[in-house]
Amino acid sequence: MENKKLILIVGILPLFCFLQNSLFAQIPNQNKLHIRDSLYSKLKSDSIHIYRFQKIRPYVNLDQRNSFIREAPINVNGLQIGILIKDKHVVGIGGYGITASGKQHVKTKFNKNIDATRNLEMKYLTLFYQYVAIDKRYIELDLQTELGGGKYQIKLTDYNNGKILFNRSASMFVFGLGPLLAIKPFKWIGVIGMAGYRLTFEKDSNLNFNGAYYAYGVWLDVRQIIRDSNYYLIKKRKYRKQIKLL
Repeated sequence: MENKKLILIVGILPLFCFLQNSLFAQIPNQNKLHIRDSLYSKLKSDSIHIYRFQKIRPYVNLDQRNSFIREAPINVNGLQIGILIKDKHVVGIGGYGITASGKQHVKTKFNKNIDATRNLEMKYLTLFYQYVAIDKRYIELDLQTELGGGKYQIKLTDYNNGKILFNRSASMFVFGLGPLLAIKPFKWIGVIGMAGYRLTFEKDSNLNFNGAYYAYGVWLDVRQIIRDSNYYLIKKRKYRKQIKLL
């Protein structure tokens, strides 16, 4: 009888040790799962914060326009700075000036019958408003209007003998309106194009600065670049390193 008890105890002892080891082995695994879930929750919380909706954001646009004055081409460089409100409305201020190539002498007409050479300088500031009419994943259509003023200096010389026919410097009033279209094959980069018409309300035909303008270039969403870099290159990489340490 005693031998049977001894055999029974000896047989149970390895089983008890095995169960005890298995039980204690599960505790570290449970801790690892808890830490992993905690890290994942933190990553999810960081992601929500990084990609959160912002009611007001800064807006910057390098506005390089190609235009025409009395059928002669000019180039106008501009910079727009403003704020984007609720991803629908942009309000701000823009500064423009004719480039060096636009200031070159251009052959034109004076009083409709005299060949003349025109030299023009123009600088103006505008207050602009831009409405985001369509904002889809791959396309965006905005409608922009602007109102402002500045100064100009224009000189007309006789094309044949170089005699000064007209020389004037004065203030000017500017109004513009036109659509802006962006094609976005990727989340943060694409192409953009715009067209519009500029009115200056000048009565003198020699000072008619009205004309169409157009522009094209690269559309770049700096905010999306910062967001993706913060999430994928910093937060998610940190999360993966901590998971590997487990």
